[in-house]
Amino acid sequence: MKAIQVHDFIDLDGLGDEKIAETSLSMKDSVPKPASLKKNQLLVKVLACSISPGDVITVQGNMLVMHQSFPFVPGMDICGTVVDNNGSTLFQNGDVVVASNGMTPVGGMAEYMAVDEAQAAIKPSDVPNEEAASSSSAVTARNAVLDHVKEGARVLILGGAGGVGSAAIQVAKKHGKASFVATTSTQIDLCKELGADRVVDYRSEDWWTIEEFREEKFDVVIDTVGGGNFYGRATEVLKTGKEGGSFVAVTGDEPKPDCRTVWSTIKFFARMPCRPVYTRIRSGTYPKYVLLLPYDEAEGRKQVLGWMREESLKIRLDEASPLPFTAEGVGNAFRKVGSGHAHGKIVVQIAKE
Repeated sequence: MKAIQVHDFIDLDGLGDEKIAETSLSMKDSVPKPASLKKNQLLVKVLACSISPGDVITVQGNMLVMHQSFPFVPGMDICGTVVDNNGSTLFQNGDVVVASNGMTPVGGMAEYMAVDEAQAAIKPSDVPNEEAASSSSAVTARNAVLDHVKEGARVLILGGAGGVGSAAIQVAKKHGKASFVATTSTQIDLCKELGADRVVDYRSEDWWTIEEFREEKFDVVIDTVGGGNFYGRATEVLKTGKEGGSFVAVTGDEPKPDCRTVWSTIKFFARMPCRPVYTRIRSGTYPKYVLLLPYDEAEGRKQVLGWMREESLKIRLDEASPLPFTAEGVGNAFRKVGSGHAHGKIVVQIAKE
């Protein structure tokens, strides 16, 4: 089968150099198709595969715990057709499903992928394949909003034009029933179309200095950008923990962590629980800090697809999407996501139905 293979950790800037790109990422025509399915696995013909920041971290090799053996096929969030249901009672051959590879971000940029049936859900027939494959970020947005936004809350979403942020605006307004949703973005019209009540262009205005926000503080800040000491700045416009204020970190202080060694990995993970614990202890002074970790992905995927079917959630694709299933197309997909400037989801079309 055809598949993209990663042969060495990728320098995203180097993907613009044809010689460098060939040594790290290439299209192969004779990669073995998954043949020996494990119990409860499905064989899926991939139609589309989206890229998320976690996929970029994997191909860059920035997280030791996510290192894969070379060569490997990148990507994990797909939409595709079941071609071998392996005796499943939940799925039939011919079903079009949306699936992921759990916590192992490999396998998606290929003509076929083996997926666990527990990580798959039926795609509504009227939802486009590329949008369905891009729904994983909306699952993250769903978890961030529904667990922390109460009806009538004032919410600030940092990074409203990205994959998670664009979904979070819609979920907060339509399903979290927030009374006021503000966001930061250069894409003013897009964010307003999604339902934002106020869009702050961060190029010309610092959200933490806005008098309106300082006087009437937010109940929840959802950070999909990371870095920039945003938690420290959010204390100016966010209620304390005792008042019900929560800072939900979808992306932490280090949106592009470098944990290539055992020591740097230990330090990175050792720091993770410190701020959540400290802010709970000092809840009378500081907002509660919540580090959002993946959970309930399978159930969340089904709910998100239901919202998409009802048209109460629209997955926004970047204007470059869908990119072609070529080494250059996939390389450009990784570069765009890695730049942090994608306006919506980046997705590669692998095949047509």
